[in-house]
Amino acid sequence: MAEGVRKRGKTWSYYFDAAKVGGERKKIEKGGFRTQKEALDARTAAMAQYNNTGRNFEPSKMSVADYLDYWLENVIKKNIDHGYSYNTYRDYETKIRIHIKPAFGQYRLSSFQYAPDVVQDWIYDLKKKGLSKSMIKNTLTCLQGALNYAILPLKYIQANPCIPVKIGKMPVDQDAKAHAEYICPKEEFERILQRFPSNSNFHISLMVPYHLGTRISETFAINYLEDVDFDNHEITIRNQLIKIDRTWYFKAPKYDSFRTIKMGATLEKALKDETIRQKKNRLRFGSQYLRTYVLPDRSITQVRSDITVPYKEVMLLCAKETGELLTPESFKYCARVIHYELGNVLFHSHCLRHTHGTILAENGVNPRTVMERLGHKDIETTLQTYTFNTDVMQQTAVDVFEKSLQA
Repeated sequence: MAEGVRKRGKTWSYYFDAAKVGGERKKIEKGGFRTQKEALDARTAAMAQYNNTGRNFEPSKMSVADYLDYWLENVIKKNIDHGYSYNTYRDYETKIRIHIKPAFGQYRLSSFQYAPDVVQDWIYDLKKKGLSKSMIKNTLTCLQGALNYAILPLKYIQANPCIPVKIGKMPVDQDAKAHAEYICPKEEFERILQRFPSNSNFHISLMVPYHLGTRISETFAINYLEDVDFDNHEITIRNQLIKIDRTWYFKAPKYDSFRTIKMGATLEKALKDETIRQKKNRLRFGSQYLRTYVLPDRSITQVRSDITVPYKEVMLLCAKETGELLTPESFKYCARVIHYELGNVLFHSHCLRHTHGTILAENGVNPRTVMERLGHKDIETTLQTYTFNTDVMQQTAVDVFEKSLQA
């Protein structure tokens, strides 16, 4: 009989000595294998994992591809809602699968740490492929972050090959820049509202980000039953609506930016009108109306009104006449109408938030107030985003200078 295995009844077991605990010998044993060979193979794998501190791999022999899989699973995915969002995980997974693994996955991690030239050549290739500067920068940041974790706390490698790599100058994509920085003029917003008036499904989803500067995921997560305070003229942002696989979930706002925002009379009236519209539809459709509930795992489900369920009911910002929930994904229809029917190809869901912040900055609102209202990560983000030179700011600078000459 081979060493470290034995037969018990009709099956085989393996065993080996483990480190002493409290001076007493310990043995690791596992059975249920059909043949002696299966038990021996399992013993070899178990001993390797035990001797490698519970890992099923040796860091010195690990490929870049396997390490990135490990990092995604154990650092990012396991910490969703605890420092990372599901969208961040999905974004990293896409970048690693499409751009990083095909370029570096076959290398050993231990040797890749000494290859900044290989990473630099990869950056040149991405530029030749026509990727935008922001995409290249974000992909490089993803790789650099993963390798930083391999240095500390893991100590698998000692150097990060991404550190000395430079993206360099790239031609500015004027169309992309115009799209990203688009500010929706007052007249254009009014034209959009004419297409989506107060009795339409998407009217309130346009009004809220324009008047409050909310993110699209935060906008559709507003719950009339808890988040809207008409007495104090406030809206509390406590959730965002995120799709995971085919299910929508309540998640904490980006950067945990929980906040309470003051609202004006125009938005308040629009919100009141929408709540009345939804309540009328509930009466109109009766038992066929879909009510919305939050399950214990914070997923969102909808059930007909004639069915009783033991879950917390919510009344979210937007719904069709039948109560069917509208989501950030549904907003794509609204954007397509604005693009193709109204001819505004620069419009996108984020531009209303951007417009709100710009209007505040142009009219001299304190940057910290803008930061708190928009839920930015820090004041630097606000200053970098909303201190650029708009036409209004340029004209204000000229007016101030001219006035100083007359003093």
